[in-house]
Amino acid sequence: MCINNQKSFIRSLIIFITLLLINCSDKPTQPGKTPISLQITAPAFSIYSGGTLQLSAIVGFADGSTSEVTTEAIWSISPGHAGSINEAGLFIAMMDLIGIETVRADYQGVTDTVRIEVTKRARSLMVLPVTTSIQSGRDIQFEAIADFFDASQVCVTKNVEWSVNPGVVATIDSNGLFHSIAGLNGAETVLGKYQALSAQSQVQVQETIKSPFEMVTIQAGSFIMGDENGLSNEKPAHEVYIDAFEISKYEITNEQYAEYLNQAFAVAEITFESGIVTGRKGPFAWLVYCRLVGSPDFPDVFIEYVEAERGNFEFRAKPGFEKYPVVRLNWHGAAAFCAFYGLRLPTEAEWEKACRGGQQLEYGTLNGSISHDLANYAGVGGSDIYEGLAPVGSFAPNPYGLYDMSGNAAEYVFDVYDENYYANSPPQNPIGPGPAMPIGRLPDKLALWRGGSWITSSQFCRSAFRGIFPDQADHNYLSQSFVGFRVARSLP
Repeated sequence: MCINNQKSFIRSLIIFITLLLINCSDKPTQPGKTPISLQITAPAFSIYSGGTLQLSAIVGFADGSTSEVTTEAIWSISPGHAGSINEAGLFIAMMDLIGIETVRADYQGVTDTVRIEVTKRARSLMVLPVTTSIQSGRDIQFEAIADFFDASQVCVTKNVEWSVNPGVVATIDSNGLFHSIAGLNGAETVLGKYQALSAQSQVQVQETIKSPFEMVTIQAGSFIMGDENGLSNEKPAHEVYIDAFEISKYEITNEQYAEYLNQAFAVAEITFESGIVTGRKGPFAWLVYCRLVGSPDFPDVFIEYVEAERGNFEFRAKPGFEKYPVVRLNWHGAAAFCAFYGLRLPTEAEWEKACRGGQQLEYGTLNGSISHDLANYAGVGGSDIYEGLAPVGSFAPNPYGLYDMSGNAAEYVFDVYDENYYANSPPQNPIGPGPAMPIGRLPDKLALWRGGSWITSSQFCRSAFRGIFPDQADHNYLSQSFVGFRVARSLP
């Protein structure tokens, strides 16, 4: 009897629960909570290959309220070649593939779709300058160069997340413009983040700037560039206005370049193998910078290296040649040096203005003439006792106080070469026909040099002479290794 009562109770309970569920399922959704829209959101709708991107699904109801339903939505993707999507809305980009994927989310009859771009992945990031000094109250523009797995380099400055630490004496904006606060001194670290990479720079903010290079200020003004009586690429002579700038008093020396190599190697900006220095990051990644080994045709080497523990190297100037101008490097090796310190090569117009000494001099010497008492060029005689290079500053400076503007080492300039550029050159601050920020090899694979050298005759030492050279020259040969450089920077 008791057992029958228990069975009757259980049957009654089951019937009650069933009826309750039926009533609940038949009960219509409250009108205000009817889904009427769905939106897929994300921090961005692009991601680099191999990266992940979390998507969210937000449902909108008839009463105006919203709710996140990311884990309740049904996710799908098409075509699914460059990425996949999981049930929690996590987009996973395939490694080494790029493309456009369409992601769809479905929730209770409402849907939304978005297009996600999978971009190429960077393998290294370089923030320029790597180390620099700035006068308090002034600005400096930082740039970021990404090197990608397809061996391309791209300026990604505007896509970088910038920050400065500790941020006491300076700030940096979202475009990489660093602003130092007037009257304050101190050290700041600039950090740039791009994709999964980061790079940093050290900045010294000083009321009185202390540059490792002695700089001479060239005031703004006009001069006549070119020579109507010169070679065809020096014509036509034309008036050019140049804003104020600074240029180094001396050509960059072996000692200074060896110090750059040590600093750049320490932060993995260069590689060194078999006596060849190659860029590892930045605008000239995987291009040769300089050669520190001799050859049967040209055995002289003025920068030495010592292999230390764990594959490290120490670079140093050959004893006795510390103050000699560095040569045996190409245009990229010179431009990389400048960028490392927040400097640049002088433009062709700046260089010629500086060489002419404010007096339209034919040669960049003390009085505008050429002789072995005034400059080091082919041959010897008078004060020129040097059969090869001479220590920088061995001869009197030109009227601007600049040494060796004619002779000793020829000097790379910024501009891309164009034989007929003078016919179309802008009248103010020309930079040549190339890009404002060169990346990779020069467009025509030719570099410009100025000023002549110890191995060239006097005609090549003229202020107007324009020499050209392969931008990736083979410096095993003396004929391809007489060019050095000096540094410059714009003034506010």
